[in-house]
Amino acid sequence: MTSKQSILSRPSIEALVSELDVLIRARYPLIAVNTFEELRFRRVMQAVAQLERHVAKGLFLWTRTQGLRQIGGPDLGAGDRVFPGLEDPLSILEHIAQAERGLFLLADYGEYLCPFGQPDPQLVRTLRELAWTIKTRAVTVLFIGPSFPDIPTLEKEVKRIDLDLPDEAEVGSLLDVQLRQLGENPDIRLAVDDETREHLIQALLGLTETEVENALAKAAITFRGISPDAIPLILDEKRNVIRQSGALTYCHPEPADSLGGYTNLRKLLQEAAVTFTPAARSYGVEPMKGLLLVGLPGTGKDLIKKIAASLLGRPLLDLDFGAVMGEGGGVIGSAATSIRRALSIATTLKGLLGISEFEKAVGGLQSSDRSDGGETARTIATLLNWMQEQQDVFVLATANDVRQLAPEQLRQGRFNQVVFVDLPTPDDRADIFRVHLRKRGRDPEVFNLEELASAADGFSGAEIEGAVKGGLLDAFMDGGREVTTSDVVRRVRSIRPTSEVKREDIEELRRWAKDHLAIDAVRGPAEGAGRLMEF
Repeated sequence: MTSKQSILSRPSIEALVSELDVLIRARYPLIAVNTFEELRFRRVMQAVAQLERHVAKGLFLWTRTQGLRQIGGPDLGAGDRVFPGLEDPLSILEHIAQAERGLFLLADYGEYLCPFGQPDPQLVRTLRELAWTIKTRAVTVLFIGPSFPDIPTLEKEVKRIDLDLPDEAEVGSLLDVQLRQLGENPDIRLAVDDETREHLIQALLGLTETEVENALAKAAITFRGISPDAIPLILDEKRNVIRQSGALTYCHPEPADSLGGYTNLRKLLQEAAVTFTPAARSYGVEPMKGLLLVGLPGTGKDLIKKIAASLLGRPLLDLDFGAVMGEGGGVIGSAATSIRRALSIATTLKGLLGISEFEKAVGGLQSSDRSDGGETARTIATLLNWMQEQQDVFVLATANDVRQLAPEQLRQGRFNQVVFVDLPTPDDRADIFRVHLRKRGRDPEVFNLEELASAADGFSGAEIEGAVKGGLLDAFMDGGREVTTSDVVRRVRSIRPTSEVKREDIEELRRWAKDHLAIDAVRGPAEGAGRLMEF
């Protein structure tokens, strides 16, 4: 058994082979496989084509550059069997329409169906007729590529599946293969015990097969071997890969003591962390899906995401939904492909997915049909359906104006709870002053925290931080003397807080939170309210 074949024996790949076997036997004529890993999927299809019930069909690959070739099955000699004159996207469909059997892989074909973002009427019609023609034959067409366009005309003819990123077991197999190959080089030093191997697997999760191989090769060249020293480099490579996806940012967690106040919210996050432990799962406790944090800007909602990553011990991936929609660039299906890729990374990493300004991310459903042919609606539906079905990722979304959200976007199954992050109480304000003074190397006990908290009535956490920064600057410009309580108070009095500017908005948000039984980040559930929201 070759190294690549051993990877195909992993449970996740075996499940995909089984799924494809069922779809082919059930006579699904057209299957679109969303993946950046064409070579990996071709190996999967080689395994499918070797199954007894498909071995006589033959496996064929079409590309625009090389035309049609047979790459597996009967009547195949030492090399690929080439069919000349079939490089044109239309001619290959006409050829398949005449076939009595075969598994046909068409690479990057979606681009020809939707040139310049608009469906090609002739190709689309030909493809529909092809689906009807081969439905009764032993012929299946599989489209391979990063995206397959959402064309309403083909919605009932094309079955879509995703090739998931390598899971923990497959990454482990890939790592073992690479370590064996590196071990044959006398100039490479390997120092990988069981603990290091586990850390390497976790560092490599979220990468494609090729990216795993590249990251390990870079580490081996940089350190002349693989050892615990390679882990930070691999993590940096992963951060770069995730950043290049355009939709995700790999963020560093913040220690829990970076958050001042909000006692009840801390308890909720600690409770969430417990639900993901193996002991809780074996006991029958279901992991929490996530929280929606509602409150005015500056109340620390984005910082809370980083704190949560620290408490849950999970990597924080921030989703930029605006970038997702921007990547579409008018190409049908591109935005939905981008969000699927981002969600696949988050699922593989079993991370914490942060979504800022959730109300903007899922807005635009009503106008989508008129403004972009339904592209926004399809992308939002992909996100919401994933939130409903997934079990391994903790979602922490934030919203400044929850009034823009429809009830179905808040319901149970997507979020466990909605948490209202109100302006901090006096005790919270004192705690926030304590955090920001300590963060800047000052002993909080030297300051009159009670006076500071009283002066900052109605301030958000961001405004308190601004007052501390301003007081520090004033003291520095006054001869570099030590900052005092009076310096900070003076800065507090120079700031007009958001609570004065948006008084009506705050009161309306508080009414909304009360009406919808949102959990208070400071005080906990209102008296008589259940732990979970009801809509």
